[in-house]
Amino acid sequence: MKLVYVGQPYDRLFPPVQNSIGLIVYNTALRLGEGLQITLYGKHYRDDTVPADLPFAVRRAPARRDRALQRVIHQFPRLARWLRLDRKADDHSQYRNKVRRYLAVDQPDIVHVMNYWAWCRELKAANSSHRLVLEMQCEWLSQRDHAQVARQLKVVDAVVAVSDHIATTFRSAFPDYPGVVATVGNGVDVSYFRPSEQRASASARTRRVILFVGRVSPEKGLHTLIEAFSEVAARFADVELRIAGPHSPLPLDFLTSLSSDPRVTALSRFYDRWGNCQYREHLEELIERHGLRDRVHFMGNVPHKDLVATYHEADIVVNPSLSESFGISVVEGMACGIPVVGTRVGGMCESILAGRTGMLVEVDAPGELAQALITMLEDTVRASEMGSEGRKRAVELYSWEARAERLKSVYQKLRPGKRVHVSTKIVSH
Repeated sequence: MKLVYVGQPYDRLFPPVQNSIGLIVYNTALRLGEGLQITLYGKHYRDDTVPADLPFAVRRAPARRDRALQRVIHQFPRLARWLRLDRKADDHSQYRNKVRRYLAVDQPDIVHVMNYWAWCRELKAANSSHRLVLEMQCEWLSQRDHAQVARQLKVVDAVVAVSDHIATTFRSAFPDYPGVVATVGNGVDVSYFRPSEQRASASARTRRVILFVGRVSPEKGLHTLIEAFSEVAARFADVELRIAGPHSPLPLDFLTSLSSDPRVTALSRFYDRWGNCQYREHLEELIERHGLRDRVHFMGNVPHKDLVATYHEADIVVNPSLSESFGISVVEGMACGIPVVGTRVGGMCESILAGRTGMLVEVDAPGELAQALITMLEDTVRASEMGSEGRKRAVELYSWEARAERLKSVYQKLRPGKRVHVSTKIVSH
């Protein structure tokens, strides 16, 4: 079976420089293996180092015109709006057209597209025989224009979702969709993300660490976390908060497309009239107001190869997001044997078993979040037990191998014959 995996038009696919979706595509392709002839399509970056011994082929699509347009839109937002170029911010036509030409040459059996639902009809031309799989790592299908999405879905043979939350949201929006619907989840390298063998006990360390891993962006809820941490800091003199991730706020239009939840759309308050994000400045003001300058540390972007050491220094991993389709940081934390605290939103309601592998709190509730963190810091025995249970759960459900097996099951259902409606979920308990 010939499979083509189509990365997003801005993904960095190859180590050591990978974005989150690029990491997912790369590691999934590595493990799909047996019985599949795989070709990975991705954007051409001149500084990419493509490993020589990959078990799949690579086609890289140059997209200089797309890159130039993106540069104008991001560096000159007022000019872009005046010229209406901002409407093409997510077009990436050069990349898309190159992918079409590659498909015409390669003639695959299955084409697996990451997130870009609006490309489906173009990537499955009238004379194409391949089956089309659309993977959604966000809620776009239920948030965008229903008629436009439905038109694209007519050529989609399977929709695979990163979480049951995304799959359920899709089914609610398109109950008559006749194709395969399955949850395949995300993965982590559980041989890399594993408990530390040299870690000292909490009583032997002078500092305890609460760790957040992710973008510094409004939807990640760091303003709620800092408010909550002010209560934690008042209770414990030996606890600090570390924020590992780049200052990379989402564009306002993209942010408001993530969810129809009014708490998400209200995040527009962190942007000015031109769409410039002022979130980091707001966080700095909060830190100053609560006197936390020496207790909150922004670590910046931590390379993926160094992440496990960052997790190993943490006592708790926290994700206070207002919108989260999966929540990879909590699963990485679980794989490292660390108890986790997340918000009761999206995929985190599935990955975290409340009271067993961690704790769940309401969104945008600093008091409740603070209490959950305090509870874990006070009851270290219970926290350790949660960490151990989290490790078991990550290995069982969220390894790259487990994700690859779920995808293979979907591909097998798409062999020649009639499409059937199939609904698949990850077992949560």
